[in-house]
Amino acid sequence: MPETPYPIRPVTADELPAFFALLSTAFGEDFHDAEVEVESLAAEPERTLAAFDGADIVGTAGAFTFELTVPGGQLPAAGVTYVGVRPTHRRRGLLGTMMRRQLHEVHDRGEPVAVLWASEAAIYGRFGYGVASQLLRIDVDRVDATMRTDLASDDGLRLRMVTPADVVADIEQVERELLGRRPGQFERDKRWINQLVQDPDSRRGGMSKLQGITVHDAGDDVVGYALFRTKGESLRPHMLPDGSVLVTAQAALSPAADVALTRTLLSLDLMRRIRWWNLPVDTALPHLLTDPRHARTTVVDGVHLRVVDVPAALRGRRYAAPVDVVLEVADPLCPWNDGRWQLRADGDSATCTPAEAAGPGLRLGVEALGAAFLGGTSLTTLAQAGRVTATDAETLARASIAFGWHVAPWCPVIF
Repeated sequence: MPETPYPIRPVTADELPAFFALLSTAFGEDFHDAEVEVESLAAEPERTLAAFDGADIVGTAGAFTFELTVPGGQLPAAGVTYVGVRPTHRRRGLLGTMMRRQLHEVHDRGEPVAVLWASEAAIYGRFGYGVASQLLRIDVDRVDATMRTDLASDDGLRLRMVTPADVVADIEQVERELLGRRPGQFERDKRWINQLVQDPDSRRGGMSKLQGITVHDAGDDVVGYALFRTKGESLRPHMLPDGSVLVTAQAALSPAADVALTRTLLSLDLMRRIRWWNLPVDTALPHLLTDPRHARTTVVDGVHLRVVDVPAALRGRRYAAPVDVVLEVADPLCPWNDGRWQLRADGDSATCTPAEAAGPGLRLGVEALGAAFLGGTSLTTLAQAGRVTATDAETLARASIAFGWHVAPWCPVIF
């Protein structure tokens, strides 16, 4: 690792308040004691990195220990987070030093991939992270929008208004059953669900306290839930309802349960605008409306993925079609990845070994490999952008189909 005049080490549990205070400064936010309590629920102090100038923390990085859903399976992964540098200490190599050290530590732990959410997307490509998923933000004006009448029947389902903190076990059960259905999700244990339902004033943004709805089947098992905030307003001078709803989480185990939740959220009294802030790009929501245009959609990048161990990562996922291809990977930060790899896979298994010679194959950087890894960005698209070079069109087409997946990758929570 490059030398730095600032010692770098993990923080102790007692140093977490100072660690999070530095992050608030780096992100231009106010520091709240309540946020320390919330963040500490999931924090892993042993996986943090902090750079010190004397007694002061001037740079931070960290990671969570994940089991990440990938196409056809799960892989150990580092959930990279807490990346920030004090404004007075930027342009001194701190970020690069911490990110490189972290990559080596992730590799030493045997985690084949790392994922993160990027506050500034331009930063992380140079460390090998590619945009591996996208999300939708959808706004619906309920005055204009109507739901279709031929949707999945919700007969036999019952809905309850709940206090989110009272139904942690139910939310955890729903999330556990959903795990594995979609690449990009990670296993959330009780500490993560507890963090999800926390409701400090600093998170409300002028809206109501966090509210919840659960959906129950005929046997009274919970088969879906939604968490949301509201803000009641009136159009003046006519006093017409003009409230808004922010849906922070919605998950269901069946189409009927999802329809029931959506119908309820679109019928809250005195509310006009409903926003879902994080949905997968293949969400059914627009198709529940008579006119899909009333689901006003914004596309945003989701998780960025970094392949830390090429053979372990490529062996650990499954492929949508048989593939036999040589991948020539360029990775200047992780030299153990740099070189040619022979990927052979069918529907049930995959191998990835050093390739003795160049054959029909692809040449790409590790950032492009990360973008394609979850099946959300096609190799063909990356080739059109000049980020993948193929020996021939047929090789590119076969590899692109193989790396795809039948559902879009998506991560439901920012970490």
